Amino acid sequence: MKSFLKKKYSKLIFVELCIIISLIIIFIFVKSSFINFMPSCYWLKNYGFICPGCGSTRCIVNFIQGNFITSFLYNPFLFVLITYLLLLNLLYIINTILNKNYFNFFYPKWWYIIVYFSIWAIYTIIINII
Repeated sequence: MKSFLKKKYSKLIFVELCIIISLIIIFIFVKSSFINFMPSCYWLKNYGFICPGCGSTRCIVNFIQGNFITSFLYNPFLFVLITYLLLLNLLYIINTILNKNYFNFFYPKWWYIIVYFSIWAIYTIIINII
């Protein structure tokens, strides 16, 4: 049993280290001028409509830099998704280490995804009308 847990923890630690290294690499690109070469939104530029992804790049950049309010204002749905995934990752680590099932309702269910993207679509329609 101990070897199984050690193997499980080693995989978990490896995945977490990969995530941390990826975030550091992303942070280095965000701090550089690489972000200035990102293309503008095709839909907004050519058709005048805001797509559901408008502001995503600026949202991610500000989230990584720690400007959470600005990040939320650029794209609130991506901000909520990033925050949810980070909390879900933390909850998974805690539950794995403690061998418990805390906050089972927090784990994703199929209807969470449907509700989330439905609200996102309605928001996109409303923001284009206004």
